[in-house]
Amino acid sequence: MQKRASRCLFPPATLLLVWVLVLLAALAGCGVPSADGPADTYFLPFDRVARVTDQVDGAIVFFVDGVNPFIFQEMLDAGQLPAIRKYFVDRGLYAPRTVVNIPSVTLANETSVMTGQFPGHHGITGINWFDRNRLVWRNYETISQKNHLDTDHRAATLYEQFPDRTTFSLFLQAHRGSTHFFENWTSAGPPFFFGWFEFVDRLTLYRLNEVIDTAVVRREFPAITVVYLLAPDFRAYGLGVESDVYRKALVHTDRQIGRVLGDIERAGLIDKITLALVSDHSLCEVTQHFPIHDFLKQRVGLDIADKTLWEKTSFQDRRDYYERFSTVLYGSGDCYWALCLRKPVDGADGKSAFAAWPVRPDASDMADYPTCDGSRVNLMATLVEEEAVDAVAYAVGPEVVRLVRKGGEVEFRQPGGRGAGISYHRIAGDDPLGWQGHVPAAMLDGSAHSPEEWLAATVATEFPGLPAQLVAYFRARRAGDLAVFAAPGWDFRTQNRAGHGGLRPADMLVPMLLAGPGVPRGTVNVAQTVDLVPTLLYLLGRPIPADLDGRVLPEVKNR
Repeated sequence: MQKRASRCLFPPATLLLVWVLVLLAALAGCGVPSADGPADTYFLPFDRVARVTDQVDGAIVFFVDGVNPFIFQEMLDAGQLPAIRKYFVDRGLYAPRTVVNIPSVTLANETSVMTGQFPGHHGITGINWFDRNRLVWRNYETISQKNHLDTDHRAATLYEQFPDRTTFSLFLQAHRGSTHFFENWTSAGPPFFFGWFEFVDRLTLYRLNEVIDTAVVRREFPAITVVYLLAPDFRAYGLGVESDVYRKALVHTDRQIGRVLGDIERAGLIDKITLALVSDHSLCEVTQHFPIHDFLKQRVGLDIADKTLWEKTSFQDRRDYYERFSTVLYGSGDCYWALCLRKPVDGADGKSAFAAWPVRPDASDMADYPTCDGSRVNLMATLVEEEAVDAVAYAVGPEVVRLVRKGGEVEFRQPGGRGAGISYHRIAGDDPLGWQGHVPAAMLDGSAHSPEEWLAATVATEFPGLPAQLVAYFRARRAGDLAVFAAPGWDFRTQNRAGHGGLRPADMLVPMLLAGPGVPRGTVNVAQTVDLVPTLLYLLGRPIPADLDGRVLPEVKNR
């Protein structure tokens, strides 16, 4: 009799790993409340804190990844997010159109939310980036590099504003200065591997038990506790923001947050603790893909380095490799990609040569850039001609940035530097940004206006908060020489159903909510996520550093 062929889907070593992950996932689940438990309790004993101390002047921040503000508002109006309405909207401030930061990608914005600074000022310009001076290609999505995030910038974090107090970061990667960081790798890694994203979030919330234990031992509530929840973001990638699965993830998030806050309310602490809910970016629906790497390498003919070398490789080996190429390309969030380019110079043999990597090309170089076959190409024009490309940004000098679109080109100037007035200049086209009739005419005549004025004038347009943020982006040494942003409905990869990183409202706007002592009830029409740090510092009685891009929300300061 012939032997039946094995139907095993995995080789023995892989099968063993799978079983180990299953076992770890099962062990991790011990004690974690189920998704459909009682709506008003997560079985967290916050009453233990109330019994040992009256000092509960602290904040809990629910950091929910990837919340689309339009779907959020629709669900809120339909009564599908009852806990958020009860504990936030009905008790405090709701900013339905809060502007995130360029580029609108996770780790750049995590760092911005936790420092109160734009990415161009703290220097984390994406989930990955290339440092042309050190020749390091950073990728925070790898296990080996992800915790380099906190050492790759020097901006003070919210945690570091409380050196005398206990602070917690539950699963948030931007955690420098927290006295307790729960990475959840052992416990949450296996369920994340299997795509059990809602379970990962419940596990993260379950770690609040340890926050309670510490508060009881120290007889003091932590100054800052940040809880990172990821399910909505990852569900959107798989099936899109218009899918029922994405909405169910938001319902799940609302329910679990409501259960936690139910325990806090039952302990008599709900009016003593400052509560915040914020997101890092929105998500747009993606229906078409444009593999930008293949386009630039195969059709345009750029000589692109594909290896992603970092400090694990010696500097000499990194230099030997990257000096063989003219271009490094990296992308984050699928809708934002950056090109780092070497400056072309005249070669001794009459052929194109390139300066060392630290020397940036200027605008004229990029408008006449050499390709592998010896021809020249206007990179900005070539990119923006593609249907998938919404805009291309580049610097033309210190504090001067241009944005090219199919309808023309604009320039922003901020000669006084950070915080100073910004002027708008139309270089080509009639109305490249569609701002005529939406932005006051006096702001489009070349006169300078403050970043705050530009934010208020543009928050309801197709390019919210653009001027100050775009100029700031190009101050970072890790900024690309060209920043490329996808058109609505497109991304620059091949697989996801949702994306972010672009300049439009579906990428750049999120809800932000605050409640608790000193927070009035109302709606905030103009806000940025970088406003969260100074507002929390104000509410908790701490000094506000002068180097923040955010401000205390006027609705709080002037109450």
